[in-house]
Formats: sequence, C-alpha cells, structure tokens
Amino acid sequence: MKGGLFDRFARSPLLLPALLLLGAVISVARGQDAAWDLKNYHLYNAWAFLNGRLHVDTAAAGLQGYFNPLLDIPYFWLGTGVLKDAPRVLAAFQGLWYGGTVFVLSRIVLRYTVQRGIPFDWKAAAAVIVGATGTMTLTQAGMSTNELPLALLVLLGFYLVMPLFAGEEPAAPLHRVAWAGVLCGLAAGLKPTAIVYAPALTLAVWAAYEWRVAGLKLAVVIGLSSFAAFVLAYGIWGWQLWQLTGNPVFPMFNQLFHSPWMPATSGTDRALMPTSVAQAVFYPFWWLHENRSQGSNKFADPRYALAMVTLFAYAAYHLYGRFARTTLRASRTNRLLFVFVSSSYVFWLALYSILRYAVPIETLTGLVILAGVSEMSCAASVAGAKWRTWLSTAALVACLLPIAAMTRYTDWGHAPFGHQTFDIHPGEIEPNSLVVVLSQPNAYLTPFLDNAEGSRVVGITWLNTLGAGFELEHRVREDIVSHKGPMYALLRDDSAVAAATLASYLPGMKFDACQPVTSQIEQTKRRRNISEGLRLCKIVR
Repeated sequence: MKGGLFDRFARSPLLLPALLLLGAVISVARGQDAAWDLKNYHLYNAWAFLNGRLHVDTAAAGLQGYFNPLLDIPYFWLGTGVLKDAPRVLAAFQGLWYGGTVFVLSRIVLRYTVQRGIPFDWKAAAAVIVGATGTMTLTQAGMSTNELPLALLVLLGFYLVMPLFAGEEPAAPLHRVAWAGVLCGLAAGLKPTAIVYAPALTLAVWAAYEWRVAGLKLAVVIGLSSFAAFVLAYGIWGWQLWQLTGNPVFPMFNQLFHSPWMPATSGTDRALMPTSVAQAVFYPFWWLHENRSQGSNKFADPRYALAMVTLFAYAAYHLYGRFARTTLRASRTNRLLFVFVSSSYVFWLALYSILRYAVPIETLTGLVILAGVSEMSCAASVAGAKWRTWLSTAALVACLLPIAAMTRYTDWGHAPFGHQTFDIHPGEIEPNSLVVVLSQPNAYLTPFLDNAEGSRVVGITWLNTLGAGFELEHRVREDIVSHKGPMYALLRDDSAVAAATLASYLPGMKFDACQPVTSQIEQTKRRRNISEGLRLCKIVR
C-alpha cells in the first residue's frame, strides 16, 4: 500500500543518504573509539597482517591475535594513512556502517508490509526504530568491532530471499538464494562469530516452503554458496594458521583439530553463557533490568523478551488454531521471519551467548513484534476492521512503552578526539629488539613503537597459562630466553601475573628505564586517565 507519509519516506531516494549521515553524526558525537578490543587486537592484527608478522610474532594479542584480520585493515589503513590527521572524518566513515544497516532494515520492513498487504504506517516505522535503537546495535555505531558490517551482510541476505515468498515467481530463484548464501557466508568468513546466520537462513527458507523438496533444494543452494563464500573470505587466513599451528581456526575448537600448540579445548568464551536451564530458556528476561549479565558493561533491553513473548504467543495461537481448525496457517513470509530469528537465537545461545554478536537478531525484533501483533489481531474474532485496528494499535503500544522506558545503553569505550586519529606515542625501541607484551590490552601499542618493523613481539597472557606445556608456551619461552639483543616490556599496574611468568623465564630479570606511554585512547571522554600505569620498560637480564 502506498501514499502515506511514512510510506513515501521509506521509498524516498533520500532515505539512504539521510541514514548514512545519521550514522556519521552519531559516530562523531560519541568520540574516538577506545574499546578494549580495539586496544587488544583490532589495530595490532591489521598491522601484523600488512607486515607479514604471523610467523614473526607469537601470541602478541593473546587468543584474539589469531583472528581473521581482513575487516580490521580499512580502519587501520585509513587511520594511519590518508585520514591520519582527520580523526573525526574516520569516525564519520565508521558510522556509515550503522546508516547502511538501518537502511537495509527499513527495506526489509517495507518489503514485509508489501508482501503482507499492510500499510507502511507509523507502526512499520516503529518496527524500524525499535530495531535500529537496540542496545547492541546503536552502541556499535562507529566502533571498530565490526558487528555492523556483519549485520549489514546478513540482513542483505535475508532481504534477498524475501521475494521468494511474496506470491510472485522471481526470474531466477536459485540465483537469488545463492547470493543470499554468499552474503551470509562472507559474514562468517570475515568474522566467524557470524557463523550462526547461514544455517539459520537455510532452515528458514526450507521452513517457509513447509519442509517440501522445493524448499530443501533452495536450502541446499544457500548452504553450498555460504560455504564457498566462507572459504573465500577465510580460506587464505585459515590455510596460514593450518600451516603454522595445525588448526585452521587456531586456537578455537582445538578439541577437533588437536594442534600441538594448545590443549584440546574449544577456546570459545563461555563466561556469558547461561548458568542454569531456567536462564537458558528465559535469558532475554534477565536483560529487562540494568545488570551485567553480558559482562562488565551495564545495560537493559526489553526488545528480546518482547520478541520472545510474541513468538511464543504466535506459535501457541496457530498451534491451537490448527487443532481447533479455526485459523489459517501462518503465511510463508512470517514463517521465514520467525524461523530465521528463532533459529539464529538458538544457535547463538548455544555457541556464544555474547549479545553484541546478535545484532542481526536485535535489528529484527521490532519487525517480529509488528508481524506477530498484526497477524494475530487480524485473525482475532473481533467484529469489524475498526476494532481489529484498535486492537493491534493497543498491543503494539503496549510493547513500545516498556522499550522506551526500560532501555539502558552501555558504552564500550570512547575517548576525546586527539590531533591525530591514533594519537599514540609508546616510545622508541632499539632495532632488532624483542618486545614482550605483558597482559591485555596492550598489543595495540606495538605498531606505533619506533623501530617496531625490525623487531619481534611476543605476548604473555592467560592464553600462555592455558597452553602451559604445549607448543605455544614453549615458543614464547624460547623466543624470550634465546633472544640476544635488547628486550622491552609493555605492561600496566595489573600485569603482575604476566610479569611473574616472565621472571620465571629470566630469573633475576628486572625492569629498568620505564617510561609512561602517552595514548589518547587511554582517556575517557571526560579526560580521565585510565592507563593504569601503562609503560614501556627495558628488560635487564
């Protein structure tokens, strides 16, 4: 249905530039990205890849130093190159990912309303806003963690398969679903935390075809194309890891690959997994009030709980109707949406339970609520279209009010802008030095050390402790003990455990000539120093 104000805005050619500008403004307003992950590995990984250091350094950034670096390269390259002296411009560039993601979400909601024959009115616009303002989605605007580029690819894949269920026959359905699989596979290859979405889309397409053979064929195409794209995006890096360690996803899932570098453990972060069966089943209800169930950052978000209630209510309603033979079967469009969101959530819950990896799910919570409320109200036994409209409006408002009242946002870490994009000055080391990074997140300093390119870097973190007695720990020890030239350490006040490990390798060693590190991203936006004594020290044997 066309003609309304919201519908015209959703179809306007100005929507994309407006949303891109919005993303840029939000990113600049939030300040310089100074997240823990940025300081731990996003900058280091890009520098190490561009300088071919996989076989030179050892575990400099701990476990995360072995992640695929491709997504980190543009941010590092721009920030140390053409935008070196334009930190706000780089922040604006990073914000474009948010604008692009919201644009694709708006197109998904628009396409949904067209396929379901409902107007793109304020309710549809609210579905877009609910998804776009989720606690994980909005707080990732401008960040280097790369959750939004992945969400953009996944949502584009979902968008591509939607016309298959519009009652129209697309010219090349296999071509369309193949590209959808490619997009989801690329997301997984660039950052394997997105690996849950390709199988979820595969199940959703098959379910939307009511588990028929025709749907299975399309699901197989999605599966094969996503796997091919995953290999394309991850294959070269995985091959290098395989050659070095014997595990293409090192150090993850080593219980399957048995690399001699580490024990047979999964390596995945289980700290945020549900701690009980009840919490596993009702995890979204833990997020209704401000808490730290997702780590050190406080947040609250009722979107997931409301979407879960909507899905359960919708399923119960249609299950009852099927037994009572009083309702129609769910539309294929709704089955596609609901199965994709539900299966993505289940896979995510089982594998990670880290909420910022669920941005594609979060962006669709508003549409899930809209879809469930609209269809159940239209099918309800209420006399007259006017009353059905009133019922759907009241139900949607009842969902929007707690979202507006209860949402609490977190901050992953921002600093005031400096004169340079990376206003980081760790100091100078002598040529042919060995730099020991003690604990995390300190590896980001190594690209900015004078003479870093001609030196080697090793890290001592919890990963070394986990791998005690295995090849990785042996290599770190050998690199340190056998080095004949100058040695330096990057450490903080809380690096005592790592320093003790270093001392066990070099009995009698001491730190000398320690110099504090100057780094813009060791400040909060209120210019409070949070460096915790970050310093560069000479290691004296």
